[in-house]
Amino acid sequence: MHLTRWALALAATGLVLGLACAKPTKITVAPKQIVMNDAGGTKTLLATVFDQKDRPMEKAAVTFTSSAPDVAEVDAAGKVTARGSGEATITATSGKASGQAKLIVHIVSALNLAAPQDGVKGPAGDVVPLLVSGTNERGEPADLSGIVFTSDAPGVATVDNQGRLTLLTSGDTKITAAIGKSKAELLVPVHVLVPMAIKVPTPPVQTIKAGETARLNVSVLSDLGEPMDVPFTCSSSSEKVAAVDKDGNVTGLARGTSEITVMAGTAKNTIKVVVR
Repeated sequence: MHLTRWALALAATGLVLGLACAKPTKITVAPKQIVMNDAGGTKTLLATVFDQKDRPMEKAAVTFTSSAPDVAEVDAAGKVTARGSGEATITATSGKASGQAKLIVHIVSALNLAAPQDGVKGPAGDVVPLLVSGTNERGEPADLSGIVFTSDAPGVATVDNQGRLTLLTSGDTKITAAIGKSKAELLVPVHVLVPMAIKVPTPPVQTIKAGETARLNVSVLSDLGEPMDVPFTCSSSSEKVAAVDKDGNVTGLARGTSEITVMAGTAKNTIKVVVR
């Protein structure tokens, strides 16, 4: 009985001595990197101290310092406060051990959102980039990494996080851009162009030689009367006289006449091809 008590006391003494001899040898700081966009914004770092046996030292005293207080300050509890655009290293120290975290501050004090000068229009599925810019607290162009865009009418147009609209149908959508506390909104009228006419030469006749290939001089016009870069289909009324491919290239095969029909959506027109 006495021996057991003595053994327990000896083990406890060894444990106390072991803990007393523990020294900080490593510090991890989480998160390892922080990006902030607002002056006065705060984030708190967590520093964990480990001894030489890789055991956490919960009661170890930790001090925090900032390599650039004009970019970010840090208090005794590891709370970081953003002050200005730039980069800073936050160092946590306990004894001779230290750990670091990187802080990137991109202050965005003003954010601007605009549509292209010629408007937001194009065929369904077309991608149109919006014009996005921002300035920092010094009036310089701001880094907009991490900006988020949303569309309040995704059935009209969706938007990705580079500010590019994918057009789906005609209508209006409000696009919101946000980064930190800065936000910009823009009401965007979207016009999805549809093919309304096929423009052909006047008179609509093309003459080629047998064995010769020529491209049809046609263009697709939208409902706004503007040329559209959209696919069209072509067919020949007499494939023994003239063949036509998907790109509008006509090849004369034998003497005669063939009508080439060009279609895009519901728009349709014809060209007479004479092969000599």
